[in-house]
Amino acid sequence: MRLSIRLLALLLFGMCGRGFAADRPNVVYMLADDLGWGDLGINGGGIPTPRIDRLFKEGVRCDNFMGWCVCSPTRAMLLTGRHPFRVGTGPETGGELAKEETTIAEAFKAHGYRTGIFGKWHNGNDPATPEFRRAYADAWKERPNRDYQGGLGVNEHGFDEAWVYYGGGADYLTRRNSGGRGPVSWWHNREHRPQDAGYTEDLITGHVLEFLRENKACPFFCYVPFHLVHAPLQAKDADMESVDAQVTDETKRVYAAMVHALDKNVAAILDELDKLGLRDNTIVVFTSDNGATRDGSNLPFRGGKHSLFEGGTRLPTVIRWPNGKVVSGKWDGLCGALDMFPTLMAMAGLEMPATCPLDGRNIWPALRDKGPSPVDSYYWSWHNEDAIRTADWRMHRYTDRMELYNVRTDSGETTNVADKNPEVVASLEKKMNNWVESMDVALTHLPAPSKVDGKPSPEGEVLEIALTVTDKAKPKDSFVVPFGRYEGHVYATDYIEYDLAVAKGSPTKGFYYSPFKGNYNNKQVKLDFKRGEGIDQFGREQVAGPEPKGGAGVWEHRVIGLSSYGPGIIPGHAIVFKGAKSGRWTLYLDNLRIRHADGSTTSVWANGKDSARVKIQDSELFTNVRVRSIPLSQAQ
Repeated sequence: MRLSIRLLALLLFGMCGRGFAADRPNVVYMLADDLGWGDLGINGGGIPTPRIDRLFKEGVRCDNFMGWCVCSPTRAMLLTGRHPFRVGTGPETGGELAKEETTIAEAFKAHGYRTGIFGKWHNGNDPATPEFRRAYADAWKERPNRDYQGGLGVNEHGFDEAWVYYGGGADYLTRRNSGGRGPVSWWHNREHRPQDAGYTEDLITGHVLEFLRENKACPFFCYVPFHLVHAPLQAKDADMESVDAQVTDETKRVYAAMVHALDKNVAAILDELDKLGLRDNTIVVFTSDNGATRDGSNLPFRGGKHSLFEGGTRLPTVIRWPNGKVVSGKWDGLCGALDMFPTLMAMAGLEMPATCPLDGRNIWPALRDKGPSPVDSYYWSWHNEDAIRTADWRMHRYTDRMELYNVRTDSGETTNVADKNPEVVASLEKKMNNWVESMDVALTHLPAPSKVDGKPSPEGEVLEIALTVTDKAKPKDSFVVPFGRYEGHVYATDYIEYDLAVAKGSPTKGFYYSPFKGNYNNKQVKLDFKRGEGIDQFGREQVAGPEPKGGAGVWEHRVIGLSSYGPGIIPGHAIVFKGAKSGRWTLYLDNLRIRHADGSTTSVWANGKDSARVKIQDSELFTNVRVRSIPLSQAQ
């Protein structure tokens, strides 16, 4: 399927500029980063955004346009038209977009379009070219054994021309990498260019303008994922001078300067389309990838980035296409990043390629005729909840409750009406379950389905963990005993499962397993299972320290979803003891493994060779810690 698309692209590429598809519209898709609804002047924001405001007046506002609550999943939604969980990204950032996924860039390229991307990719790692490997080794020379897993690179996903960086939260002024660590991430196609100087957005927009000029006689798809206004908060002096002197808070001044810079760069691209005579036959989309951080504004909505309320996922969006009469209006149909692939192809009059089954819908007929949207719902999962949005409702599902909001009359999600609308709750929960089942989502905050349950099967060596809880320990006190490492990735469709038993005569309640991040030190460990997360197949919250159902001496199998942690690594694994009851505790663990959607498993701890080699220091409250592997026959 992918081969046929690429062959077609090669056959048609030579026709560009000689009349082929001359009447087809161009596409410029501008994606701001962390820009909130209330950051725009047209939405009541306090920072002037005159050119973006004008674009919203010139085009059709899509006032119920959805993305994700962080950036990588929204980008994957646009690129593939498929839910992030299906393509190995989300709910968190990161993930490598698989080569098998057909992208919007490949589809336009197959119809003779020139394709370009300029800005932030964040759907895969920097390619492991020899030059980049050398730069990586030099940047991490204090850790010579640190391995680098290279990505495919954007050109493998259908882009002819690319000026990009690959991470997130990159420095704007110098190194263009995340947190100032590692090598510079700045590329022209497969050429690593750490030497390029300048403010990131100036580089992005400069290359966009070059692309427009070079391809003015050829239909093009131009994807501009801006870096602005994502942290770190860094602005040029010239942009700082544009900020109202009455704004005295330094953080607010820098943020306002960055919003101004975004507006200025959008203006430069739109002005260039005008100069080239391309305005009328270019579909322009402007949107954001998620809601704003606390430095910005998502008013009048509740929440923001990293939340599933409207403020996190409802994005300021406009589409303008004068030749298609997409001008001066508003359409409030439910839609979002998932729908842009099939919609833009339809607007351009192009046949969709064969793809994996899409979740996105073609909204072009509804947008054109101001009719009802064909989109039924949008679905998200994030840490201790999942949520669904329909035309009229948004419902949040937690371990212990539902929250329902009528977003037509209560867009700020101020009044939970779940108790008053049980039939709506039941209907929406059924839709949510359909999404979950269709994607095999391993929800962290709800019990695992019976189909992934299993029976305990300890054998060979098992892990024994023992310690004494002193009478000085209080219920709020805890002690983390790390025992294993796993460096592989986990995804939203993965479960963690293990066998567990408590020794006869030992307390049976007040401890739990949790993956963690950080060093093997109780002061630096960040536990992943928290309140409302880490729910096993029996509906038990792990931080409550549930006892095995059979009591002491009886092995139990536990299964817990990991949807909150993908795509990413949960390198550490530990047993956490709580100080609720004093005494000597002894427990056993075996067969800790990751269960994948296809039924296969990856072992984390199966015998002594999997144990972490770490010396665990006693504390004043928890003493005589012992961690060892023993034969199953010795487990009492």
